[in-house]
Amino acid sequence: MAKAGLPRIVIVGGGAGGLELATTLGRRLGAKKRAEIVLVDGASTHIWKPLLHEVATGALNTGEDEVNYFGHAHRNGYRFEFGWMSGLDRERKVVRIADVIGPDGEVLAQAREVPYDTLVLALGAIANDFGTMGAHTHCMFLNTPDDAEKLRRKILAQSFAVGASGNPVQKLNIGIVGGGPTGVELAAEIDHTIREMHQYGAELTPAQLEITIIEGAERILATAPESLSQYATDALSERGILVACNSRVAEVNESGFVLADGRTIASDIRVWAAGVKGADWLNTLGLNTNKLNQIEVTSTLQTLTDKHIFALGDCASTPDGDGGKPLPATAQVAHQQASWLAGTLAALQAGKPVKPFQFRPQGVIVSIGKHTAVASLASVVGPKRDYYVEGRGAKLIYASLYRLHQAAVHGWILAVLLWIGDKLRRAAQPTLKLH
Repeated sequence: MAKAGLPRIVIVGGGAGGLELATTLGRRLGAKKRAEIVLVDGASTHIWKPLLHEVATGALNTGEDEVNYFGHAHRNGYRFEFGWMSGLDRERKVVRIADVIGPDGEVLAQAREVPYDTLVLALGAIANDFGTMGAHTHCMFLNTPDDAEKLRRKILAQSFAVGASGNPVQKLNIGIVGGGPTGVELAAEIDHTIREMHQYGAELTPAQLEITIIEGAERILATAPESLSQYATDALSERGILVACNSRVAEVNESGFVLADGRTIASDIRVWAAGVKGADWLNTLGLNTNKLNQIEVTSTLQTLTDKHIFALGDCASTPDGDGGKPLPATAQVAHQQASWLAGTLAALQAGKPVKPFQFRPQGVIVSIGKHTAVASLASVVGPKRDYYVEGRGAKLIYASLYRLHQAAVHGWILAVLLWIGDKLRRAAQPTLKLH
């Protein structure tokens, strides 16, 4: 129930942007009884989405690194409403929440409505298979932690099966569609995982693993500087990872991928990591959406349809400044939008003039295994200069991004304690989750 006399800000979606916004507003407004802050999500815990490739390989243990929304809300001045959004009534200003279904199919909570004065949609995005025949049926995806966990178990099972076959020439073929950061990081992480598993005693050898990245553009990491792309290609090649550029997938079947030029790529495990779009149901909310189902917003993140509804992150099509091209769907954009909206939401709702949201590119950084990464330094030397850092230095920068997210969500003291705890766990336990 809303607290009497307090404006209610409802945030739907507990991803990076939504959780950071709820945390900041909870501390600034909720804890001081200046507003009621409500976060709605159908999952009970949060995992930083850029690290799903580590969940998929067991390098990141969800049981240790996830944030419980109920506990986090209690500590940070907001309320958590458990359930998936199912609809929107703009006239009555309520968000509809679907039944909460338990693991055995029982209804744990009935469908309900959550009223709002201000609504922020931070619903994220899903992989875009572009309607490719067989992709939905025969590919695995990395949209959620559950998807990552299914992929992890699939990799473990297939690795055991090939290793236990006793045939040293039999291979485990893994095909990954998409040469963007997700596809590149996943390929490198899987390669590292198989090597570590072999050190732990697994019978599958690194020589029996064959990973192919399938990319439709002329090079992987096509939006990054060419020098960074070339470094990543060379680093993957040194690990035996194949890169097939200028290769468009026409069909996916149970044996692998059929390319538009007729070539086939055999794959025992098929992963789709190319492109993003909003979920189809976003088109049912009565808000303006683009062809990727993303909600169209102004430079102040307000929807074109309703000034009391905002959208940020991957689910939003946000112009870069006034009339610029839409911003990319990245955690970097979502983080900056959440920080900006937390600082200007009160002014916008009071009708005061504010400067439009302005994205400040911080460069591109991509992990290529446990000890190395490559990063462009656009935030330091300027976006028009082609300069990058590689190796362990870049990996330290990459690791710091997660720590910055933890600091935004937990505060610096707890973030440091979590970092120390991670170090102690890694010293006492295997570096991979192997069960």
